[in-house]
This record gives sequence, C-alpha cells and structure tokens, in this order.
Amino acid sequence: MKRSVDEEYGKYSLHWVMQTGIDVKCPNCNKRGIVTRQEGIYQFVCTSCNKAMKTEHFHYEYDVENHCENCGRYYRVDIKKETEKNYPALWVKCSYCGHRMPGKVQKKKRGYGGYYEQVQNGYESIFGLELWFLASLDGKSVWALNREHLAYLIEYLSADLREDPVTGRRTQADELPTFMKLGKNRDKIVKLLKQMQEK
Repeated sequence: MKRSVDEEYGKYSLHWVMQTGIDVKCPNCNKRGIVTRQEGIYQFVCTSCNKAMKTEHFHYEYDVENHCENCGRYYRVDIKKETEKNYPALWVKCSYCGHRMPGKVQKKKRGYGGYYEQVQNGYESIFGLELWFLASLDGKSVWALNREHLAYLIEYLSADLREDPVTGRRTQADELPTFMKLGKNRDKIVKLLKQMQEK
C-alpha cells in the first residue's frame, strides 16, 4: 500500500512558489521560462532564447514616526485617510501618553506579494503566460507550478492512503480542486501529470 503524508498548507501556493520560480511557456519560442518575484519586482526569463520581461507591483504605506517630547518614547502612527497622505506633515498623538506634536509624513514602498498572483485557466496573472505544466481533463485545467509541485501532486494523488501531517490543520490538499481528489478521476489525472513530467 502506497502512503503519502500531505504537505503543510500553502507550501505550493503561488505566493511561495513565485519566490523560487514558476515554469511557464515562453511567448517568443514556446520553450520553458521562469517567472519569479523579489520584493514586488516580477521577472520572466526564458531558459532557451533569453527573452526577458520585468514589471513592478507596489503599494505605498504612509506613517508618521516621532520622538515624543513629553514622555520621551518613540512611536509610529499609520496614516489611513487618503486626504491626509498628501500632507508633508501632520499633528499626531503619541500612542503612549497622548501628547500631540507635528511629524513628517513618510511614504514607504511595499511589494504586494500575493495580491496579484493567481492562476486562471492555466495562465499566471503577472505576464499572462501559459503554465509549462498544463493539461486538460474533461474541459478542466490540470496544472503544476514547477517540477517540485508536479512531483507532490503525483505522489499525493497516486497514494492509496493519504494522511494529514497534523490533525485539525489545513493541508496543501485543501487547495486542490474537488475534481482532482475524486477517486474516479485520480488515475487519469496521475497519468496526465506523469506525461507532463516528460517535458
């Protein structure tokens, strides 16, 4: 009997896999390329023709950091109101003693992380590129983000006994669509996934 212990929830989420890279089809030569993310900067690089693309997805956070002249503590106040974000300085209360003082509004660039990252109909959402490991079963997309994710899917779906690593917590299998987990589909899906491995 083949057993498989499931992975922790989120291990193969697009958000985490994007850090090491997802495999996609190059729009230039149809060979394998990789999409990665570092600090809100997304890059695509083809492994064959060296086609490259780059885009940034950022948001900004605004705050006032001060050293209170009354109690002597350092404090930070997040600025949430859109109208206040445009001022160079604001009067804000110390979060410890309530003393009001002026402080400079600081604008900080932050990467969006997983906000834009999705897979829809076998395409990633940053550059709109087709996933490298992609097939179809009865009109439904069967895909993997990279070789590691593909190996996980094959191991998990081909097992006779699938176990949770920690009882009561969500696991990676909770992310799989229901049709992939149905007993009647598993053999066909595993066969498709193994064919993808040959790419």
